[in-house]
Amino acid sequence: FGEDDHRVCLAEGIVRRDGTGLVCPVDDKGCFTDEVPDFAGQHVKAADKPIKSKLQAMGNLVYSGTEVHNYPHCWRSDTPLIYKAVPSWFIKVEDARDRLIAHNAETHWVPAFVKERRFHNFLAEARDWCVSRSRYWGTPIPLWVSSDFEEVVCIGSVAELEAHAGRKLTDIHRHCIDDIEIPSKRGKGMLK
Repeated sequence: FGEDDHRVCLAEGIVRRDGTGLVCPVDDKGCFTDEVPDFAGQHVKAADKPIKSKLQAMGNLVYSGTEVHNYPHCWRSDTPLIYKAVPSWFIKVEDARDRLIAHNAETHWVPAFVKERRFHNFLAEARDWCVSRSRYWGTPIPLWVSSDFEEVVCIGSVAELEAHAGRKLTDIHRHCIDDIEIPSKRGKGMLK
């Protein structure tokens, strides 16, 4: 579920840009879900050897060995990270790329090479920008939305969120505020 996986799956039509076709059989604790019945409940790292054994028993194991390579770890806990597809909010930079390049061409840069090389090259390769974070230590966007995404409430302060929650908030990390629901003003149920 890294960037290269996403790029290849898009190119091969396995998934679409809107996420259609995406499958993520791993829960928030890093364990396989019931979508992988033989390993459901097992942590993905603990399941490595049983998966190899199953592939070998089925005659589908192509290679078994140890590859030494860099692997990302959490800088706080020094534990291995898991690439996992999660719902995210993006700004469609790719859709605006041509306009951005055109406006850059009209801008006076000092020194000029920034306009013609560095910034132009940055814009020419610009990708959609993920502005949401869903990890515990991330920077969540304070939006509560209807299930059809047509009604959106942006919370501007802790005091405003407390008013909607009906309680004092001492910790605004996601796990402490995800239960807060805001009644829709348009009859769309509860905003989450």
